[in-house]
Amino acid sequence: MEECRKMHETDIEGFAPKRKVLIYRDTGCADLTMLEKCLKEYFVPQGVAVHFVSADEIIKKNVLDRSVVAFFMPGGASTPYRHKLEVLGNEKIRRYVYNGGFYYGICAGAYYACQKTIFEQEIPQSRIVSECGLNLIAGQAVGTLYRQLNIQPYSKSIDSAAAVDLIWNDSGEKFVSHYHGGSFFTLRQNKRNKVLAYYDLEGKPPAIVLSAYGRGAAVISGVHYENSGADLLKVMRLLHIDSPKGYMMAEKLQKNESQRQNLVAKLLSFCAQR
Repeated sequence: MEECRKMHETDIEGFAPKRKVLIYRDTGCADLTMLEKCLKEYFVPQGVAVHFVSADEIIKKNVLDRSVVAFFMPGGASTPYRHKLEVLGNEKIRRYVYNGGFYYGICAGAYYACQKTIFEQEIPQSRIVSECGLNLIAGQAVGTLYRQLNIQPYSKSIDSAAAVDLIWNDSGEKFVSHYHGGSFFTLRQNKRNKVLAYYDLEGKPPAIVLSAYGRGAAVISGVHYENSGADLLKVMRLLHIDSPKGYMMAEKLQKNESQRQNLVAKLLSFCAQR
């Protein structure tokens, strides 16, 4: 897998194209403030710009070109992603990855990357079972983990969020990350898929997966590794949320902020030198 290869191509005028990271921002996306902040902190010092991109820009302007170091599909709701991107948008994202690009799917973006989504299957008003997505990952995204984490089924409230423990598969290194409606992954046994981290829960359900796709790769995550405890506290104050559970969650994340930063660095290193 060519995870970290550098670009040596030049544009038609003989200059290397300016490298950039693109974040999808369109119908269905949750607030992207924390993701933008996280990515800028990591990429801008390396001379890589961070921009937003819409479905129309992907479809009509062919923005997913060889200057794009990575494309981020964020959290939110994957069904609106499908409504805006299929069929041509999906094809262009797949082509970008196949030709050497990196796709990062977080929460809804991770569901959307898989062959099949199974979301709140036992809750009729929330249930989504769909095979309409990018099909970058040979496997299923299954959520939520409300029973395993002893939280509420998915809603936009803090009652369905948690600070979860993760374990890096190769080294046993431990991390704490923000969870809100994400999945675990059931993967086909092939050489393309690699579990990077799993939830520290019974059965070790995969939490973060790396999968080769053509000359590129997809990194999908059931957790919001971009969210810090300090930023979550700011959101709670802004929205006047007075929740003991929320304060405890934010405090746990704050105490493990260095771990979160290490996790971000590990995940973004796959594309950072592209």
